[in-house]
Amino acid sequence: MFKKLVAPTAAAVLLASTAAFAETTVRNVQVDVDLSAIQNEAAAAYWTSVAGDLETAIVARLTDQIADDGATVTVDIDELSLANSFQSVLGIEKSELSGSVAVNNLQDNSEHQAYELTVSFEPAPIVLSPDADLLFITRSTSQYYADMVSTFAEHVTDKLQ
Repeated sequence: MFKKLVAPTAAAVLLASTAAFAETTVRNVQVDVDLSAIQNEAAAAYWTSVAGDLETAIVARLTDQIADDGATVTVDIDELSLANSFQSVLGIEKSELSGSVAVNNLQDNSEHQAYELTVSFEPAPIVLSPDADLLFITRSTSQYYADMVSTFAEHVTDKLQ
C-alpha cells in the first residue's frame, strides 16, 4: 500500500518541480531607444548602436531558449547617460542605462512579465594612507557603456530562466 501511494506522489512532485524551473522560450527580442532617452553628449555617440548592441547581448545569452512559439521580449530604453571615471568621482556626470522590459507570450499568458530595470555605475570611495602614491585609475565611457549593456542583458535573461 505504501508503495502505491509513494510512486504517484513522487511523480507529481517531480512534474511540479520541473514546471517551476522551466525556462521561458523566446521567439523575438526587440529593443527600442527614443532620442529623448539620451541624457548627455557622451551617450549621444552610442544612440545609433545601443538598440542593436543590447539586442545582440540578450539574444547571445538566450541561444538555448529560442523557439518559434516562444515569448516576445520588448525593451524600451528610457535613459542612457555615460561618464568617465573622473566625471563620476566629481559628480559631474553619471553612467546609467534604464528602461522598461516586457515579456509576452500569446500561447502561454503565465510567462507575462513587465518591470523597470536600471543599471548604473557609482564610483566607490577610495581611502589611501597619507604616504601612498596616488595612481588614478580611469575608465572610459566606452568601457562603462559595454559593461552596462552586458549587465542589463544579463539581468533580463536571468529573469527568463
